[in-house]
Amino acid sequence: MLSSIRNNRKALSIVLWLVIIAFVATIFVVWGVGEKSNALGYAAKVNDKIITYEEYQTRYKMADDEIRRYGGAVQIENLPARVLQSLINEKLMLIEAERFNIPATDLELVSYIRSIPSFQVNGEFNIDQYEMVLRNNGLNPEQYEKAVKDEIKMRKMTNLIYQTQSIATEKEIENEYNYRKSNITVDYAAIPLNTFEKNIPANTDNASLNEYYNLTKEIYRVPAEIKVKYIAFDKNKFLDEYNVSDEQAKEYYDNNVMLYDKKESADVSLIYIIANNSDNKSMEEAKAKIDEAYSQLQAGKNFAEVADNYTDKNIIPAEGGHIGTVEKGMLEKDIEDTVFSTAVNTYSKPVKVNNGYIIAYLNNLMSAKKYTFEEKKDEIKETIKTSSSAELFNKYLLNEFQKIADRGSITAVQNSNPDYNANITELDFIAENEIFPVTAVAIKPETKNTLYKLNKGELSQIVLDGSMAYIFEIVDRKASYIPKMDEISKQLVIDYKVDKITKEGIKALESDLAGSGFENTASKYNAYIQNVSFVRDSAELEKIFKNDTVLIEQIIKTKNGSFLQKPFLLDNNFYIFKVAKITPPEKSGLENEKETIADYISTIKGNAAVDGFTKKALEKADIKFNQEFLNSMKIIIP
Repeated sequence: MLSSIRNNRKALSIVLWLVIIAFVATIFVVWGVGEKSNALGYAAKVNDKIITYEEYQTRYKMADDEIRRYGGAVQIENLPARVLQSLINEKLMLIEAERFNIPATDLELVSYIRSIPSFQVNGEFNIDQYEMVLRNNGLNPEQYEKAVKDEIKMRKMTNLIYQTQSIATEKEIENEYNYRKSNITVDYAAIPLNTFEKNIPANTDNASLNEYYNLTKEIYRVPAEIKVKYIAFDKNKFLDEYNVSDEQAKEYYDNNVMLYDKKESADVSLIYIIANNSDNKSMEEAKAKIDEAYSQLQAGKNFAEVADNYTDKNIIPAEGGHIGTVEKGMLEKDIEDTVFSTAVNTYSKPVKVNNGYIIAYLNNLMSAKKYTFEEKKDEIKETIKTSSSAELFNKYLLNEFQKIADRGSITAVQNSNPDYNANITELDFIAENEIFPVTAVAIKPETKNTLYKLNKGELSQIVLDGSMAYIFEIVDRKASYIPKMDEISKQLVIDYKVDKITKEGIKALESDLAGSGFENTASKYNAYIQNVSFVRDSAELEKIFKNDTVLIEQIIKTKNGSFLQKPFLLDNNFYIFKVAKITPPEKSGLENEKETIADYISTIKGNAAVDGFTKKALEKADIKFNQEFLNSMKIIIP
């Protein structure tokens, strides 16, 4: 298993990411739990759990964006089906979490929701902001909080599988270390390509050359070239120069007055003992632990230290049991009553709550306050610029694009408005197979393809890249074409002969290796046998063999004393190879590598365990697909 994963790490990272992403929640991932989803139907049903069309769309976009970060270097076969399967796995994990009665507490919910920037005002969670954001997305708190709790259950279920199945054994660590750090000695011999030239006719007949041209003419295609002029727009510069008027700020205040009507709030830390089950014995065990913690506090021990010793970090991950500032209405009633009845800088007595016991420590208490517009005017202006930055910038971009479109070209706007000159760049002809000098185009193959399809004088759409935006104009273009045979006749003859010689050389060497072995083949062609040694995971291998990934993979896979069955052509020489010796590493280096290797193995075993778990759950599940959805996404279910 480990060796198969090593061979395709970049593609693996995306595949694993497709699994992991199922447990990464944002406000947008829960699209579909609200009313808007019903009109669009569903993608699939897993028992009683529904995968909505919107969930699929959101997840697919996230996966597609992640793959694009690699600039086309990674190809994931049948991505739509993989994304759908990741969503099915998510529902299966939730079903199993519920079967095992894995809980999601209110404190875990609060901790998660408080961490989301969309729900914060000036870096602090604001319950009115929270409700407004949900409302604007067609959700209510009950729907969203259920989705978040479902996700917390899935996280816990996944962590449980990881913890029980992903431990790396000493033997596994030692084997992986030996594999990585073994020293490989490779014998190799170089046989010049022109050795086989004598087997090829000196003269090339026209019929053969014409046939070769028809088979390979795409190789000689001259790529399209475009000459562009573009305007660059800097979002940060725009926002720095943008002034929010008092009228805009007052309108925002009036529409969101509840944001500035601050409820009573408390900065609180908790010692929280969760009962494993709801039975009397579990509650008694939780009671014994909370009483023990309380005794330590009474004896003068620091609250934060006691909280760290007793509180489950999965429930309250922050140091000292600190859950931060909470407003009235956020916590379950028993916890809230305890918090707001405790004096500042003191702790409460142990209190029984829904699923365990708590002791609360009140760090600070903030009174309710209604802020006036004047008190918050400057803050509101910054809020508008920050929270509406994308909207403001996009509106500005659309206005600028319309100006250019109305005048017909960037050049026309440039001629009428000299101020534009500072933002305009003109590039000379760039071939389609060259790296485009603007990153926003270079890293997005579909954007580049679209640009090269435009005609002379046409404008691109707005191209976004982080805080920058661009509009391109095609100043001039040269179409792609395939040269006629007589235009490339000299190169064609050379390439034809090289192709024939290469095929003849491969055929002869494969036959010799199969019949006579490595040493005899080298001797037949008077090739001097050399050797080189390298550590298996060292970059030296790439330097020695020209970074030929296929060759590197073949050498690493070959057993001690065996030779490669096929020759490799590098720099006009055929190379034949034999793995002469594999020397295990010194054991003294294992200790320094142990932790890194253990983490690597644990990740692989954990992911394999999760995959195996979901496969077993899949066998028992009742899966129903929306055929209309499958057809529209071109997904084929075996």
